[in-house]
This record gives sequence, structure tokens and C-alpha cells, in this order.
Amino acid sequence: MSYVKKIANFDNNITGLLIEELRRKWAELWGLQPHARIGRVMLEKSLEYKQRELNGQGLKPGQQKRLDHLIAQYRRNQECFRENQVGIKPGTKLIRNWKGERHTVTVLDDGGFSHKGKKYTSLSEVASTIAGSRWNGWAFFGLKHKKEKKA
Repeated sequence: MSYVKKIANFDNNITGLLIEELRRKWAELWGLQPHARIGRVMLEKSLEYKQRELNGQGLKPGQQKRLDHLIAQYRRNQECFRENQVGIKPGTKLIRNWKGERHTVTVLDDGGFSHKGKKYTSLSEVASTIAGSRWNGWAFFGLKHKKEKKA
């Protein structure tokens, strides 16, 4: 059975379903089991999106570009979305004084960064350009969490 046929039977009233039923529907439409930590709200939103996608109303180009960037980031480092890491929202300005010069970096909608009119794909690229040597961008801009000491 194709996804199109499955979606024709999609129940728009998913808010009243038990979590187990939401998980079953999600697995059916996406073709894999949802992660155990995905909650009700995310399951509902994901099912609603899948319905729109299968009806030809998926992501806008900017959203797709951002998603592609996040997927690439995850493939490089599967720990990148752990709860203890800081997320940076598009539009955020990162400011760093380096050798007497103030540098402002803007987080872009597609997950990239802008510095002095030039676009970069990673914060480390920006930091290395500013410093003239390799830097971890998160550390350079003071965004990297220090590991908590266990008692």
C-alpha cells in the first residue's frame, strides 16, 4: 500500500488518541519506529506535517535548507543535539572582541552564519577567520558548556 493511500485514511483528530496509537501511526507513516523520547506534541506535529507533505504541501525552501543543514550536522556528530547543548536561534547576534576589534556574527535562517557581509557554514569557520588559526566556534564565542563535575 502506498503512502498516498494510507494518508487518505488519515484521521485528522489525532489529539484524542492514546500515545501508543500515535506512536503506531507515526511508525506506519514514517516507516520506522519513533525514538522513545519523542513526546505527544512532537508526534502530533510530525503526523500533521507528514499529512501536508504527502498532499504536496511540505516545507518551504528555507525550511528545507535549514533541515538539510541540521541533518548534515547530526551525521557529522550524533551528540550535537543533546539536551545540555545550547541551541542558537536564527537572528541571534554573537559578539566577540578579538585583539581590540569587535566582531558581530548573525545566525542565519538556514543555519549558517554571517560576518562582515560574508556567509559561513559553521561557527568554527567564522572563529578561525577572525583568529587566524583553527578554533572551535562554540568555544570561541563562549557557547560551549563546561562538563559538570560528578560528586
